[in-house]
Amino acid sequence: MKAIVMHTTGSAPVMNIELRDIPQKRGGTSLVRIHRASINQLSNTIRTGAFGDTPLPLVMGNEGAGIIEESDIFARGTRVAVYGGGQLGITEDGMFQEWVVVDNRRIMALPDSITLDEGAALTVNYLTAWHAVNRIAKVQAGETVLISGATGSVGHALIQTARAAGARDCCRARQLAPLFWIWGPELEDSVRATQQWKITE
Repeated sequence: MKAIVMHTTGSAPVMNIELRDIPQKRGGTSLVRIHRASINQLSNTIRTGAFGDTPLPLVMGNEGAGIIEESDIFARGTRVAVYGGGQLGITEDGMFQEWVVVDNRRIMALPDSITLDEGAALTVNYLTAWHAVNRIAKVQAGETVLISGATGSVGHALIQTARAAGARDCCRARQLAPLFWIWGPELEDSVRATQQWKITE
């Protein structure tokens, strides 16, 4: 299989496309054929060496989506999203390769309404939002949630996640035009309410 392997970090890291053996599934893991892997700020931080001690050589890529090839809990052919947590693409080889062995707890089956391309970009934004709304803030229906930086990817995920929890969102952003362009008039009341608050940084 092909893999993008990083051998050095820095402003001009050495990264090569190399041929490697397909990894072997272990207990508690699944073998996934990667369809898409996303690049995010974490990848850039690791690439430049700013993340700390990075084990080299390393295949980066912390999130992606693909098809189950071999698993103890998923049927072969299942479409899945993969969330690498603090390991994949950080301390062990990640998603920038054609096949990857992943802990089962880091795999989510995708519904038919979500494509593999969408699934590859889903986990970091939406898991971050889900944890913030449900585990950290424990938002209840009817509560109001202030979403700062609402035009970013996590901000959009927070809007949707807060609404799914039955909360009312109030959004802040430096540039309001992208919010209205994406969300339309339905967000105007949210932004108007936020503008009436006195918020200190």
